[in-house]
Amino acid sequence: MKMWKLLCYDIKYGCIKNLKLLLFPVIFEMAVLFMLWQKMNSYAQYGISTQKHMGDVLLYNFGGMEKYKMSMENVFQFPVTWMLLFVMILFVTLSYPMNNLCGFGNKLLIKGKSRVKWWLSKCIWNLLCNIIFFGIIFTLILSFCSISGIQSGMQVNTDMQTVLFNLGADTSLKPDAIMPVGDIVMVFMLSVAICQIQMALGLWLKPIYSFMVMCMVLLLSAYFQSLFVIGNYAMLIRHLWINEDGIDCKVAIPAMCLIIFITVIVGVIRFKKYNIIQEEN
Repeated sequence: MKMWKLLCYDIKYGCIKNLKLLLFPVIFEMAVLFMLWQKMNSYAQYGISTQKHMGDVLLYNFGGMEKYKMSMENVFQFPVTWMLLFVMILFVTLSYPMNNLCGFGNKLLIKGKSRVKWWLSKCIWNLLCNIIFFGIIFTLILSFCSISGIQSGMQVNTDMQTVLFNLGADTSLKPDAIMPVGDIVMVFMLSVAICQIQMALGLWLKPIYSFMVMCMVLLLSAYFQSLFVIGNYAMLIRHLWINEDGIDCKVAIPAMCLIIFITVIVGVIRFKKYNIIQEEN
């Protein structure tokens, strides 16, 4: 079968008919925007400046949490919104590749069709899933800003964000911060990368175990502020453009591209030797 036919099949059954992919981001973002709207209204009643831009909405979605400083007094506060965002996209992209391999894909590959084409089709499918997932989220954010009269700039109200993220006294945000567009690209690239890693790990581990491994990576990213723990690339409140004690993520996008490229190549090599019949059994 030609590559484009494989890809069309994946788009139809892995994207268009994937209800989780279409519903999860809508439910998630509607809940996040509702919570943000309630908080902004309550802060305005107490006289806190609530001059808002789209950058504030994006930071609330992708901010994560401040650097955790380990101590007996400082309790670790789980970044629920940030974590749930990436756990959802990992869950949405978890089962389709292996389900396809045990069904339609299995029949093709046993007949001697190209394994490389099958794997590359799944890599493109993974990219398309992330485009749809984040496309829905960004569409809802744009609609929310338009309806609520929030300005479209990328400026960030650091006074409001300090309260929203409940930042400690030792965390200092830069006034008049402007969110770089590259940081939004970084969030998307991180999502593509972790989904790609999960899919590649699925060639060695059961899908649920690869999912658990990636959840642990996200949890470690929240616990440790370091360039070597990749989840920090998408935790925007920790970045240098807004945080005085932040990390410089200039290498993040090239690093994500390299990780994606490596997982594609490793997947090709592994899948050429993959025992499809044993996996089906």
